[in-house]
Amino acid sequence: MCWLISIFLNCLPMKLRRRRFELTVFDAGRHRKLAGEDIGEERSPDLFLCLPGLLETHESFDEFISFIAPDARVIVLDWCGRGDSDWLAAAHDYKMSVYLSDLWLFYTYAMGVMSSLAFTAQGDSDSATASKSARIHLVGTSMGGLLAVMLASGKPKMLGSVILNDIGPLLPWSGVFALMTTISTAKSSSMNTLRGPDLAKQLDVDPQLLRAVRQPAHLDLPHENRLSGVDFSDRFAAVTTPILVLRGMDSEIVNDSVVKRMFEIHPLTRIHECPDSGHPVAYSKTVCEAIRHFIGL
Repeated sequence: MCWLISIFLNCLPMKLRRRRFELTVFDAGRHRKLAGEDIGEERSPDLFLCLPGLLETHESFDEFISFIAPDARVIVLDWCGRGDSDWLAAAHDYKMSVYLSDLWLFYTYAMGVMSSLAFTAQGDSDSATASKSARIHLVGTSMGGLLAVMLASGKPKMLGSVILNDIGPLLPWSGVFALMTTISTAKSSSMNTLRGPDLAKQLDVDPQLLRAVRQPAHLDLPHENRLSGVDFSDRFAAVTTPILVLRGMDSEIVNDSVVKRMFEIHPLTRIHECPDSGHPVAYSKTVCEAIRHFIGL
């Protein structure tokens, strides 16, 4: 009878540990809130810091969390103007340099929680040695992937790998135009044509973002405009950790030329091709298994 009870209990779904947290940014005499959630196995030596795409919130990683968090630690965040994070005062305040600055704050927080736990609970009496085993993996969707690369090029401590969801060192102009058209028409499989406040409410974002992200000033990170597209090769080449690119085979963002360029500038690159997938790639079980295999989880 006891073994039957044991089997039954093992088959029950485990409730994930979840804890909301807030970080405060002081900017031009004001302060604003950045929201995040800390999920999963807090004693795991692997922490995934999840970075949403342009008009996404932390909810875009729900599938990823369901597959990964039972065995690892996951921190998901909301960029300013999205989800539970505060909005900025004006549309022109939304810039990728602002997101990158916020990302460094989130990353510092992630390093702090990993260092403070230091896995001494696992029986290692030498906390310095234990903390060295801690690895932070950046998982960035589209724009989140670009920001992950920008941060990784600064060679932060504890960084174990970078996982990029359908983004590479070159944004082909065809892909850029496709993304901007999608934002302008607001058509997707999950919504009919919505505009203005209705679309912003559906996406859970600041309505000003819909205008801000279409302005050239929004992309104020180091890049080169070339005939082939927007080039971030210098930043990608500066990353020293392994990179996994999730490539949507029906997407115009990571085409064959981008893959070739990626291998040329970053030898530690691996590509996981996702058939019948556009931009971005869904965090399906197959994709999450590829990520687990990539980092050795």
